[in-house]
Amino acid sequence: MTSNEKLNQALRKIHKLVESKGKVHILQTREMSRSDREILLKNRWLQEIIRGWYLLVRPDIRSGESSAWYASFWDFVKVYLEFHYNDKYCLSAEQSLDFHIGKTTIPKQVIIMVEKGNGIPVKLPFDTSIIVCSSKEYRAEERVKINDLFVMDLPYALCKASPSFYMLHEQDAELALLSIREPSELIHTIIKNNFVRAAGRIVGAYSFLGKNEIADTIRNAITDAGIVIQEQNPFKRETPFLSGINAKSPYQARIELMWSQYRNKIISLFPNPPGLPTDSKAYLKNVEEIHTQDAYHSLSIEGYKVSIKLIQKVESGDWNPDLFHEDSLYRNALAARGYYESFLEVEKSIAQVIKGNLPGTIAKTDLPVWFRKLFSPLVEAKIHKQEDLWGYRRHQVYIRNSRHTPLSKDQLLDAMDTFYSCLINEEHAAVRAILGHFVFVYIHPYMDGNGRTGRFLMNVMLASGGYPWTVIKVENRKQYFQALESASVDNDIEPFAKFIASELKSPS
Repeated sequence: MTSNEKLNQALRKIHKLVESKGKVHILQTREMSRSDREILLKNRWLQEIIRGWYLLVRPDIRSGESSAWYASFWDFVKVYLEFHYNDKYCLSAEQSLDFHIGKTTIPKQVIIMVEKGNGIPVKLPFDTSIIVCSSKEYRAEERVKINDLFVMDLPYALCKASPSFYMLHEQDAELALLSIREPSELIHTIIKNNFVRAAGRIVGAYSFLGKNEIADTIRNAITDAGIVIQEQNPFKRETPFLSGINAKSPYQARIELMWSQYRNKIISLFPNPPGLPTDSKAYLKNVEEIHTQDAYHSLSIEGYKVSIKLIQKVESGDWNPDLFHEDSLYRNALAARGYYESFLEVEKSIAQVIKGNLPGTIAKTDLPVWFRKLFSPLVEAKIHKQEDLWGYRRHQVYIRNSRHTPLSKDQLLDAMDTFYSCLINEEHAAVRAILGHFVFVYIHPYMDGNGRTGRFLMNVMLASGGYPWTVIKVENRKQYFQALESASVDNDIEPFAKFIASELKSPS
């Protein structure tokens, strides 16, 4: 048997195994023969996680590429814990709260509680780790399963969270407290477990948040139960982050929170809007003339191999995709043509915006059209189906080399409603542009094309303030993605706002 035949045989076995495990790409040494494991490692189909554990990947993955690991991170945690502890474990209070509030960032470290743990970090790829600690919490009755992992239920996790959680993760603490639907959930947990100190923090926290009715209900109930508490506000801020926010879900609340938190910083860092152009024809002519450069940079940022010559060729009236015979060239040409068709629609949107029409409303109506135009050549080429271009994605997506995991498909409708509401109600053009782009790609509502669509949205919103069309250059790709990562993972919008401001050109 040749090497290729051995590899193909090993791949057939491994893919069958992965399918039987619900498409989980985490594998153990014991699940493969030695010969299969060695040939898969040699041909880069496997990456070692820790001794005896492997991740199935594509062999063309670039060195240092973290996406495959982040996409399978929680699968590894789940399979690893099930193998070693069956169902006798529970995530820490703080990590449990992350699950309850829908936090999507891959953590640097996960703390797990079991009956007998050594407390020694297990180092994992890309500077992540898990620590298994000894605790009785693993068998608490107040456990629930979220995403196939055992976590503390929300009331129990709030009571067990350390005082430092409220100071170090203030936004998350507010979201968790406001996710409690009925005070009796907390009252039951406090009385049952005699959580006296936690009760003092929780009552003080609700008072700080302006939820006096909830605070009074909890205080009176535990007083009636004979529990004496010392109330204290665990937050160090003078005012709550979520003041005035009444979202239906933590996902919606997080979007509103980011918008309200980031907007003043953006305004302070961005030049004042020039105002709607007095010569709309000249403005639109400048937009039209910049298309070739914009297409080159925007497509190159996404990894397409395009040239100025190719872009100009696909714009021509005698566009014929059959002229591009090579598969890679064919796909690049289709992407370039889609960008051109989408750009024409974006120009129409800008024409409406600079007439003084509401930019957020135009974006809500027109953005799905831009998206469909991006991929219409691929539909014509029968690479995509027409129906796939309608609505939002139907599967989970991951962003290359990012610890931020976009929202699940079930959260998209509510999240996008909140996003458009923020965009429509925003008065400052720079905020509409920066947060329009950032929050859109944070949600990542489509299976593909989110970056290109986000940059289109940014430029339509820039036009609403009279700012010029701004090209994000492929040479600055690393800085661009790092700035987006800072906003997504570190709650810091400043690098992104500064970056876009630096890319902004003066009107010609």
